[in-house]
Amino acid sequence: MDPIRVLFVCRHNSGRSQMAEAFLQRLGRGRFEARSAGTEPTAVDPLVREVMREADFDFRNNVATNVRDLLRDTPPYHYVITTSGPDVLRDMPPLAGRTVHINWAFPDPEYVTGSTEDQLAAARAIRDDIRTQVIRFLHDQE
Repeated sequence: MDPIRVLFVCRHNSGRSQMAEAFLQRLGRGRFEARSAGTEPTAVDPLVREVMREADFDFRNNVATNVRDLLRDTPPYHYVITTSGPDVLRDMPPLAGRTVHINWAFPDPEYVTGSTEDQLAAARAIRDDIRTQVIRFLHDQE
């Protein structure tokens, strides 16, 4: 059976979409092929690298991907899930096939302010919310 192809998209591909991709790859146990990309890719957020390390993920070599490049070079996705809000769809090329769009709007860890500990706490909360949403998505696919 071919895996269900899921693309997570946010503006920068620096945090939320990368976390969602990692959780789906791990928790989906081979049933899913997850990728992530951004409409304006930037470097992966150091806070995200840290909180994902705490969750036993190695993000040291993760890099942001441009959604246009990814969509040009891959077959159609079954699902495109936006993690920063549906407005990023305006900046994407048209989706091929019967792609289902789902919106999961999470706060951007990049814009969290406060002390380092406050920023880490906020990034952990976002990470945990994304993990919970991925688990819900998995249950919906059963």
